[in-house]
Amino acid sequence: MSVTLIACMMLIGGLGGFAAGLLGFGGGVVMFPLLYYIPPIFGIPSLDARTVAAVVVSQVFFSTVAAGIAHLRNRRVQWWLVIVAGSLSAIGSFVAGAASVLFSERFLLVLFALVTLLVAGMMLLKPPPEAQEDLLSDSVAVPLVPLALVSLVIGLIVGFLGAGNFIFVPLLIYVLKVPTRIAIASSLLIAMMNTSFGFLGKLVTGQIPLFLTTLVVSGAMVGALLGESVHRRVPTRALRRIYASMVVIIAARVWITLLASLR
Repeated sequence: MSVTLIACMMLIGGLGGFAAGLLGFGGGVVMFPLLYYIPPIFGIPSLDARTVAAVVVSQVFFSTVAAGIAHLRNRRVQWWLVIVAGSLSAIGSFVAGAASVLFSERFLLVLFALVTLLVAGMMLLKPPPEAQEDLLSDSVAVPLVPLALVSLVIGLIVGFLGAGNFIFVPLLIYVLKVPTRIAIASSLLIAMMNTSFGFLGKLVTGQIPLFLTTLVVSGAMVGALLGESVHRRVPTRALRRIYASMVVIIAARVWITLLASLR
């Protein structure tokens, strides 16, 4: 057990947790590439995509618990949205979490790359009108049938990758026109629900490395609370721009790696 390993994993977990609290997803879209690319830079053996997915889904669950409770205290959650999207995505997450052991590393990388492109594309749509940004959570209406169908698919992605809840924020903001802060807060509780099943699916099939996961989760819990604290001070337009910039950077990095591996 090296000090470098402990520090690296806790720092990566902290960054993922901070992203969860600030931007309203479990942090998987940040954690997946960080865990996949960063350890070898510090002389730590690289992790395969399946191990990364198992650590990520664990980190996402615990960071969304911490950040979600903090956002809930500030009354930013739309409960019907959370119940429908959370329950159906949880079913998909459990199924794919257990089945992910059957799929190759190449499949997981291609899936992650395609998902980042999908999210980037959604962000080209118009956000909700500024006049809607101050609506109370109880005043926000969401079409439940389309939300239910999309949530099931997102849950499958979460189960495979440990990441995928970052799709909910742009989906809610740019497609369903939910106010930014309500979308962010609600997405955290959705992530908490579906990653609990994805976490269970990977746990019962023996895919989770307990030592690495404990290090990452420890950093994530602290980072999530700090991220929520910063969230309160950042304007909604800036939150959307930060989110979009982050997704574009990650998508570019993943696609570079994927295309290089095909040569």
